[in-house]
Amino acid sequence: MFGFVINKLKNRKWLNLCLLMGVALFIALFVCHPMFEKGAGNQILDRLFTDHATQQNEFPAQMSREGTYAVADYPDSQSVLDKLSGYEKKWTEYVDINKVSSQQLITLSGGRADTEFGGLNNYFTIGYLPGLSEYADVVKSQTDTATFECSISEKTMDHYGLVAGEKIYLHVPDGSGKKEISFVISQICSEKDINNPYWAKTLSDMGDVIFVSQDVFDEMMQYYSEDNISYSDFLMLDYRQINTENASLYDGYMEQFKDADKLYNDNIRDTLERFFTQQKTIKLMLWALELPCLVLLILFIRMISAQILSLEENDILVLRSRGATKLQVFILYLQQSGIIAFAGCVLGIVLGYIMCRAAASTDGFLRFTAKDIGTYRFVWQMLVYAVAAAVIMVLFITVPVWKKSKDAISERSRERISKKKPLWEKCFIDVILLALSAYLLYNYNKQKSTLAISVLENRSIDPVMILDNSLFIFAAALLCVRLTGLIILLVDRLFKKHFSPAMYASFLQLKRTRYNQGFLAVFLIMTVAGGIFDANMARTMNSNMEKRIVYNVGCDAIYNEDFRLRIQKNKDGSVNWMYDEPDFGKYESLKNEGICDGVTRVLEDERVDISAGSGSISDAYLMAINTKEFGETAKLQSDQNDDINDAHWFNYLNELAKEPDGVIISSNLAKALGLKVGDSLNYSRYVPEAVDDDQIYASENAKVCAIVKGFPGYERYTYETDAEGNVTEQEKYLIVANYATVVEKFGMTPYSVWMNLSKGKTVDDIYKNLTSAQQLIDENKNSATVQITNGMFTLSFILSLIVCSVGFLLYWVMTLKQRELQFGIYRAMGMRMREVKAMLLNEQIFLSFLPLLAGAGIGITATAMFVRLISIIYLPQKHNIGVNVYIYPSDMLELTGVLFVAVAVCYVVISRLLKSMKIAQALRLGEDS
Repeated sequence: MFGFVINKLKNRKWLNLCLLMGVALFIALFVCHPMFEKGAGNQILDRLFTDHATQQNEFPAQMSREGTYAVADYPDSQSVLDKLSGYEKKWTEYVDINKVSSQQLITLSGGRADTEFGGLNNYFTIGYLPGLSEYADVVKSQTDTATFECSISEKTMDHYGLVAGEKIYLHVPDGSGKKEISFVISQICSEKDINNPYWAKTLSDMGDVIFVSQDVFDEMMQYYSEDNISYSDFLMLDYRQINTENASLYDGYMEQFKDADKLYNDNIRDTLERFFTQQKTIKLMLWALELPCLVLLILFIRMISAQILSLEENDILVLRSRGATKLQVFILYLQQSGIIAFAGCVLGIVLGYIMCRAAASTDGFLRFTAKDIGTYRFVWQMLVYAVAAAVIMVLFITVPVWKKSKDAISERSRERISKKKPLWEKCFIDVILLALSAYLLYNYNKQKSTLAISVLENRSIDPVMILDNSLFIFAAALLCVRLTGLIILLVDRLFKKHFSPAMYASFLQLKRTRYNQGFLAVFLIMTVAGGIFDANMARTMNSNMEKRIVYNVGCDAIYNEDFRLRIQKNKDGSVNWMYDEPDFGKYESLKNEGICDGVTRVLEDERVDISAGSGSISDAYLMAINTKEFGETAKLQSDQNDDINDAHWFNYLNELAKEPDGVIISSNLAKALGLKVGDSLNYSRYVPEAVDDDQIYASENAKVCAIVKGFPGYERYTYETDAEGNVTEQEKYLIVANYATVVEKFGMTPYSVWMNLSKGKTVDDIYKNLTSAQQLIDENKNSATVQITNGMFTLSFILSLIVCSVGFLLYWVMTLKQRELQFGIYRAMGMRMREVKAMLLNEQIFLSFLPLLAGAGIGITATAMFVRLISIIYLPQKHNIGVNVYIYPSDMLELTGVLFVAVAVCYVVISRLLKSMKIAQALRLGEDS
């Protein structure tokens, strides 16, 4: 039996190889899912931890415990430290992650103290920090063996005006009253590397602690009548070892730690909660993006398997006539499909791994790179997915055999001449699905703002929103098949009397087989339309993201300078403050060195009050600029269709340059306060937050000299998230003033340095820690969501080209083979070869060219209807630049070129087959059949 199955496969090796290709691609796409899901999940986790470290300025994976112990239970420092180490050991028994560092601090409450050089009644705490000598540098030191030695931080030194060698007289309770203990400041310390994971609490965070040795600390415990000793313990873990496999397990353990110990805390669970939410979105997105491609491959496999089954109808009938039961025939073909599925499974796993790695390496549509994709590795779930896909393929290929296992040849004959209208056409399924797709599109468009907010709040997306375009393409394909049939009937009725014999035979064939040929039309339409939509969706997403980033940054690169704030408290309670400006000359020299074409200061303040008439606005956004330098440096990214503003933005700079006290304002600010060009307004600024949170220190009157809709670096819409994770949209109001005027009226305040790089120069030629548009674009391209979308759209587009070309060519070659007898009869009746070719060309026009054109039209229509809606997933924020649809001619040319080559090759192959056809052999074939 097995040998018989192998011989059957060999007899139609080319068809079976094409079927194997389809099965292997289906399994490969299937096994891509777990690898892509896990890889993207690990990438998201790494990004979330990194973002947390940047935004919160703390190590992103730390467990901590802060509280007090009774001195009666823990009489010395070592017993407390041992207890804390016990907690750390227990935590890491469950959360099995390598320890990066650990910071333990124990303190006594201290008391009031006087200092040697005049400080009175200052409060100090006595502390022991085991890692101080290892992780801190000594800035200044002086020893004195006559008193207890201590160390203080630079912040404590600055705050109290202390110096090395100065004595501190600490008044501590000893049970009978207060006793004075003398300390000498032997060391003033600062962190060796403040970014070292050890510094969960920096020296500045520890407050007014005087650090002593362990021996001194133990001795101090004897002087105190305190009942408790305070402690803090921070354990830093290697967050790179948290991945999609163990994240849920570790999250559960940490929840149990918190339930069992109210003093326990960590900053990992919040990150994991955000990860779980994004992971759900990734899963849904993957299935939504994969499903159309899987359907396309199923159509391809169905087309090939149907052709094979059609060619083997005689074999099935012979087997049945010789006594084989339906079950035996079914088992025979089950073995045949099982061999193909097994081979496809082996190939599919390897191919799936390669496809996933290739898709993960993209940083744009059809743009493969050599970037690090280490998070995308082989996972055991791929084997399970491969087996599941193989089983699906076996059933999909084998089940139709059961219907073909007829008991009599008459049944086959009746089946062949059957002209039943398909069920979908009878029930108008195409119209119903098209109406459903339109209804979903209408509803989603009405909910755009709600959908955008839900994306910003990291809620799961609705996968139907992504799949609706595939539903539209499928329904439109069915409708086109219906209309093509009607067109065939209409043309036949109008011109039947004028047809030549060849054309008459061609239309007769079209009418008889139009229901059977509809499958090819649907396949071609979905392939072409899907490829066009995928290309346009990817291009639109990437182009809009890049343009928004370029607009938001406003120039090539920005450096945020460090300004030192000096605060002086006066005896009357008032406060004087000023900023020390860094050397700006080092940036101006970049122009002389040919690195930058433009460099300028841009003073920014987002806490500005504006009033005009009876109206006022709070928290407006002030930009103070030098108009000439700013024009040479900044860039305004325009909209695709026209400029954002009514005139070129240089015109507004010119108006500002004419008015030293003038301002440019945003259109929403003008509308809110009822302002127009020439009106006056007043704007006020607040003192630095380090001085006072809510104190205005100066105001200035200004004349409105221009009103703009967009300006370099100005984002009109901002989004704020409350404690419960709810996102609200707010408008930002812009006011642009002259830099010299602002500094004169308000004094020097921090500014950022904007740079326009010379051609061929990058940020690497300047300084580190620059914010550049290109860096932000690269980071965005490497985000998991964008990477998945680019990767899947690229794979879908490439698979569409391959499947469409192979399927189209194979279908027509096999159709010609099946009609060999018919063509032989036509030739025997006197039909010339030129007429046979004309007949086939006419059939290709209706069965291939029309569907291909319809596919192109449907793809462009789907682009216009759905791209802006689906873009909400990637671009949920409102912006000065709206979402524009981008259609790259190169993508359309690639698709058209591949299809043209496929059609041309198909026609050449058909012509050669016709020339090689022997009439006598064809007629003898008819006699044998």
